[in-house]
Amino acid sequence: MAVTLAEIAALAGVSRGTVDRALNDRGRVDPKVAARVRRIAAERGYRPNRAGRMLARAKNPIRIGVIVQSVETMFMRTVFEEIERASAHFTTTGAEVLVRPLEGVDAQQQLDVIDELLEAGVQGIALSPAEDERVRARIQELSERMPVVTFNSDLPDSGRLCYVGVDNFACGRMSAGLMDLLLAGHGEVLLVAGQENNWSHQQRVDGFQAEAAANFPGLSLLPPQTCGDDQQLAHDIVCRAVQEHPSLRGVYVSVNGQLGACDALRELGLQGKVHLICHDLIPANAENVRRGLIDFLIDQDAALQGARPIELLMDYLLAGEKPETDRILACIDIRNRYHAGGPR
Repeated sequence: MAVTLAEIAALAGVSRGTVDRALNDRGRVDPKVAARVRRIAAERGYRPNRAGRMLARAKNPIRIGVIVQSVETMFMRTVFEEIERASAHFTTTGAEVLVRPLEGVDAQQQLDVIDELLEAGVQGIALSPAEDERVRARIQELSERMPVVTFNSDLPDSGRLCYVGVDNFACGRMSAGLMDLLLAGHGEVLLVAGQENNWSHQQRVDGFQAEAAANFPGLSLLPPQTCGDDQQLAHDIVCRAVQEHPSLRGVYVSVNGQLGACDALRELGLQGKVHLICHDLIPANAENVRRGLIDFLIDQDAALQGARPIELLMDYLLAGEKPETDRILACIDIRNRYHAGGPR
């Protein structure tokens, strides 16, 4: 069996996104790291994605559509930038990638954009879907005539070809375990949730609650509060929770809202006293980890989520290749103040 990028990443001690960038000359990779990745790939007989080579021989141009939800948030903006880079790579070889960034999670808006892309003649679609039965039904209908790949968020029973992203339920479970360590097994914890129609957001909260109930009885979870990816609302939620629960010891921000939560703890003089776990390795969050406001930061590999869906669609449309699994999962990368990453 051919070696996978995930296996190369494990052998090289780097992320899947780093391997992808090193082998395809996309983005910045330390030259020594890139050389190590290429050496391992060559030793293991890695066969690169065939899409780029085959596009030049394709009789008809390939056109795919990509729909990115919540592009106003910090992490999805990074995913969007990775999609733009991947799109530029395939455009130079003859394909056309139509990228449609959307603010928020609006099911009707997604349905309208799907119609627009179909009218434009796309042969495959990648999207971060809203949790909505109309979107699910549309993906099921589309999947009967073209490949559909979900990323960042998923609709598992929709007939989609593949999902690319993290196991969000596992992220929630892991966050509960980290919180238990921070609180030495005892204390009140606030969960800040996100968009109600975003499956990935709900999975993180569900995973945290399930793991705490099963294994960490000393954690007292307050009812989840929804910030809808809004930083100011996350700030207000944390401030109100501290006022109503003076013994609060931990906050888990499962969505965009990290900066608001950090601002609240700093304003209240609770840095280091109320422990904070957040998602997404972006510069602002990494800086707050180094400053001690965020105890643990959980990354979900924007490079993988941006590039891999496009590659999967190209492989399918050009060579009829289906992914080996219907879930391509990013490595769950945990950062703390000693390994925060990001620019200094």
